[in-house]
Amino acid sequence: YGGKMKETYGVPVEEIQEAIKFGVRKINIDTDIRLAMTGAVRKFLAENPDKFDAREWLKPAREAAKQVCKARYLEFGCEGQGPKIKGHSLQDVARQYASGALAQVVN
Repeated sequence: YGGKMKETYGVPVEEIQEAIKFGVRKINIDTDIRLAMTGAVRKFLAENPDKFDAREWLKPAREAAKQVCKARYLEFGCEGQGPKIKGHSLQDVARQYASGALAQVVN
């Protein structure tokens, strides 16, 4: 909404969906989220020039981010995958760090 970005490129959702079929699992959607949030803020401020409280213009920004996330998660086939994620307690993770099991190793 009202932005003038130069030299921006994105990967079409259809191409990402195809890549997922071949095993791609790490997909960044941060730029999409930031664009949606920025557009929502610009729109809100343009339509409400008397408003200056960040709590007011952050509401539509958060909603825009939420909508992008929902759309991408559905488009990328993430729906219903939550139960497959195994949680770990803070104590377990702390023990793993203390034992060195989670140490970063550069080969």
